[in-house]
Amino acid sequence: MKSFRGLLAAVLLAGFPLLVLAFVGGIVALEVVALQHNVFAAVKLGIITVPAAWILLKTLLKVERTTDDEVPGVLVTPEAQPALWALVRELAGEAGTRPPDEIYLDPDLNAAVTERTSWLGLRVLRRRMIIGVPLIMGLRQDQFRAVLAHELGHYSNKDTRFSALTYRGRKSIARVVNSLSRENYFERFVGWIFKQYAKLYFAVSMSVCRAQEFAADAVSARLAGTEAAVSALRELEPLAVTWQFFMNNYAAIGWDAGYLPDRFGEGYRALLTDPTRAEQMEELRRNPAEEKTSRYDTHPATRDRVATLEAGAPVPVRARGERPATDLLTGAEAMLDQALFTVFSDEARAKRRTDWHSLVAIGRRHAAAEAAAEVLGERTLDTALDLLDAGRHEELADPAEKPPAGAGPRARRELAAVSVRGRLEVVVRAALADVGVARWSLSWSGPSPFTVDGSLEDLLPSALGKATAAEADTAPLRALLTAAGVSTGYRPSVTLVRS
Repeated sequence: MKSFRGLLAAVLLAGFPLLVLAFVGGIVALEVVALQHNVFAAVKLGIITVPAAWILLKTLLKVERTTDDEVPGVLVTPEAQPALWALVRELAGEAGTRPPDEIYLDPDLNAAVTERTSWLGLRVLRRRMIIGVPLIMGLRQDQFRAVLAHELGHYSNKDTRFSALTYRGRKSIARVVNSLSRENYFERFVGWIFKQYAKLYFAVSMSVCRAQEFAADAVSARLAGTEAAVSALRELEPLAVTWQFFMNNYAAIGWDAGYLPDRFGEGYRALLTDPTRAEQMEELRRNPAEEKTSRYDTHPATRDRVATLEAGAPVPVRARGERPATDLLTGAEAMLDQALFTVFSDEARAKRRTDWHSLVAIGRRHAAAEAAAEVLGERTLDTALDLLDAGRHEELADPAEKPPAGAGPRARRELAAVSVRGRLEVVVRAALADVGVARWSLSWSGPSPFTVDGSLEDLLPSALGKATAAEADTAPLRALLTAAGVSTGYRPSVTLVRS
């Protein structure tokens, strides 16, 4: 069945340019017949049909040739990473296939194998394996072995020979279909026919891809053990969620201030080993998100892959697989940094680099300064406190929170107090951080804690509460700010934070 589906996909792909040529040939024949009977009618017909024929031919002829000369990531030589190469070669031998010629490490949480071929995939020119460093840092050795075995299983199943051809076919068919999305009635009609052909091709080719994934999973279980293959599949979602969370909430925390961490790998490893985050990952393993799939997905649903593996004959996991996969890589954290740099934009490369503790302090202080500037507008902190003394709370409240019509002055102040409390606290925190008596610190378990030196820590909540009450008393807060060294004319400066 798998061979039949593969043959059908190849036939459909080969038939697509024939369909294009048939349409173009039909249009040309129609024009010739029209010219023989009525030149004026032929011209009118050509206005409708010739553009469609030209688009079909032009798009088909401009299909890009696949090249794999540029691979994101870092090329890893056997001399630089002997343990990794030894494992890949060992697994290739057990899978009954030739190992890759090159191994690349990249920053994506993914693994893949590619082959550059000629003669429609019959001749292999170069094999490459691409491994995401986040996988190495997040998996055990038995799970990592299962991932590598799965990828090498694609080699042993000869899946990669025609994968580039299939990819190009999907790309060219999609391009032709999209090029016909015009208002012209004839083009819409032609586009509809090609869309039906594309749907058929995508459905058949996806069926082939899914069968290939199941076959590679079987190789993974045979070489690494069933439990290792299953647990590796179940680990991918927690790692993907954690990696995205790390990049968005930690690595980018100083972006707007002009900073990036100097050691990404160190931070990611710290996040993975934090007890609170480890517990959250375990919850994701126990309760994975509901997977939504369609008939055009290249991979089967993880739950189906797991069920298929568990239904087969169990293969025991090899000993000593519980050690971290990072033990196989020399300088795993440094390799993650190096791999990340290969995909950095020019803007990212221009950022300053600093340690994690400084990064959090700078990034949070910068964000606080921007938020404080928005709250104050053209005012100083002192004039903002004057507004509270005068009972003009609404002028400092969130503009989006409007009091109900008919509310009296005191009711309006009470309704605005909650909003004012939060907004004033933002300004006060920025002011205390700017004079060096308060700071945000690094926490891998949750949001960055804000701490104030000495007795000011205990006095701050009460002072803020009194300053923002309906009957405001700003004296305690003014005294606290004076004791901390905050000037009466304080206004936040984003430029100061960046420098």
